[in-house]
Amino acid sequence: MIVMKNSLESKSISFSYDSSMQFNFPDINLSESDSLLILGDSGVGKTTFIQILAGLLIPKHGSIKLDNTIYGNLSKKEMDKFRGKNIGMIFQRPHFVRNISVLNNLLLSLYLSKSIQYRKSAIQLLQEVGLGNKLESLPNELSEGEQQRASIALALVKNPSLILADEPTSSLDDTNCHKIITLLKEQAVIRKSKLIIITHDNRLKSQFDKSIIL
Repeated sequence: MIVMKNSLESKSISFSYDSSMQFNFPDINLSESDSLLILGDSGVGKTTFIQILAGLLIPKHGSIKLDNTIYGNLSKKEMDKFRGKNIGMIFQRPHFVRNISVLNNLLLSLYLSKSIQYRKSAIQLLQEVGLGNKLESLPNELSEGEQQRASIALALVKNPSLILADEPTSSLDDTNCHKIITLLKEQAVIRKSKLIIITHDNRLKSQFDKSIIL
């Protein structure tokens, strides 16, 4: 069953690695099923921002609230648990356990996050992303486009409230780029998830109504 989600709000977020490098990020306000494209060149803090939104980095100033949970109110252990249940992450280079099948990668993710879902749900998701005939394949047996589809399934299998994608299309050709973004947006709507894509890939501009340039 799809659970109703609420909103993501970030306000006055800033971060610094040292006195010579400080980033100030725009405010974000997304409701369920909303999609946002964040564009920026190298060095403007794209990876830093996505890590802050994922709760992996603590901002110097500002606040983030996801579905009425304020990140700053959580301990590291509580944030890790919250992230595991509520945030799905997709990276430029897929992250799999290489010696087990695509399906078992999804089942392992469910087990580690203590999500109450079933094998049937994982199989259905892989079918939805076009990998119904690759359930027992090892990750390295998939094409580049198929690996990115499997990464999407891995991020979505917990039915997250927030999907964060870091440069998900930069290594893909135009055809696969369009297919992956269409798939991500469709799945976000189906699951009533909020979707944020952070990238330097200007091919994506025309596919989003909401966008920010860092």
